[in-house]
Amino acid sequence: MKLKICFLLLLCPFFWVYGQDKNIAVTSVAASAGHRGISIGQQVPDVLIRNVSGLHGAGQNLAVFPLSAFKGKLLILDFWATWCSPCIASFPKMKMLQQKYQNDLQVILVNNEPVARATTFLLKRKNEHGEAFTAVVADTLLNKIFPHRTVPHYVWIGRDGKVLAITGEEELEEAKLLQAMAGESGTFVNKKNIDPALPLFSSADFPTEGLVRYSLLIKGRVSGLASGTQFRKAKTSGLLLGRAFTNTDFFSLYGTIGRVLQRALGQRFSDKQIRYVGADSSGFLRDSYNYEFVVPERLSGKLYPMMLDDLNTYSPYTATFKTEKNKVLVLERYVTARTALNNGGVENLDKGAGQQGVLNLKNVPVEALVDHLENLDWNSVPIINKTGTNERISISIPLMGNLQEVNAGLQLYGLRLQPAKKKMTMMVISDQANQTIKQLK
Repeated sequence: MKLKICFLLLLCPFFWVYGQDKNIAVTSVAASAGHRGISIGQQVPDVLIRNVSGLHGAGQNLAVFPLSAFKGKLLILDFWATWCSPCIASFPKMKMLQQKYQNDLQVILVNNEPVARATTFLLKRKNEHGEAFTAVVADTLLNKIFPHRTVPHYVWIGRDGKVLAITGEEELEEAKLLQAMAGESGTFVNKKNIDPALPLFSSADFPTEGLVRYSLLIKGRVSGLASGTQFRKAKTSGLLLGRAFTNTDFFSLYGTIGRVLQRALGQRFSDKQIRYVGADSSGFLRDSYNYEFVVPERLSGKLYPMMLDDLNTYSPYTATFKTEKNKVLVLERYVTARTALNNGGVENLDKGAGQQGVLNLKNVPVEALVDHLENLDWNSVPIINKTGTNERISISIPLMGNLQEVNAGLQLYGLRLQPAKKKMTMMVISDQANQTIKQLK
């Protein structure tokens, strides 16, 4: 028997599917699934999907079809958002899979943003990348049947209409696709629906009101958690008691702690002041961890020093601050500017991440210029601000491919970057000593 696959995503003709059917009450469908929605192994309700053209004639209705129309296929609902970079990064792979298995696979994008925003975005992708997606826009029905906290979110529905897997983007592999086509789901890593407002990996029954101290460190990316951080604050005083870092590498984690601790001392601190001297730089830069650290309210002022001590004890690494003489670039004023540093701009505007090879800053602090210059691809050293000015600046540099090009642009404003060696604080990170501490008897 020939197996079929259905990803809710790519169909050529380009049409829109509105996931709201008046004939089926969303509340009754959601209620039948329970508050957690349809889970793996359960039958998907045969809800109707109403197709409305977004491109080929405004208001022209296309066929209305039930999800059971895809029975005999593997159906993958791709829940996404226009602001979700990992979602968009998966579009080319989806396009390739849909074309390669066009007789067996159907993908449908599901988006709950306003119609105009989603359709405009997808039209742009179609024009620029040739991605002709079938899409559910302004959805309310499917999002209630398959609730989730993060995107991308993929629901794999087998040819028998039962949920085969619920995953993140890391499972979008051709090998997994072939397994799903064969009705196999045993190797899927399914996504967890985790509430980031709770202490990491706890449940709704966790007695947060009595929480005094909490520390947790887990290696490995967890599907269902976004990459980022959550702040834990006291409900009454609002004091910061802890932070949770999810799907984060140790370079970013230590960098966050370093910035907080050094800025508390009135010192600028950037990623260029982090130096790893261990054996596995790839692991330090790329391995994902989930970490949470919470202290009692009376110790809120010591949160970050205690967090650093905790990581230095239990993580694979240990970090110390050292004052060293290092290569740097010094941003300085050296002649009277031919163009004013701020030419009357009143609007706060930072377009540094705009057109490639062009830096446009308007009415921003000098530190914003330092940050952008320090993060240029060719630069590997910290930049020290010695301009001696507190005024906001407006500046435009057309070429930034190397130090000479940057200085040619800065010269118009009486600025330059000078190579030097200066003493500065560095966060030096090494591997933990590979030894077992003997147990006391």
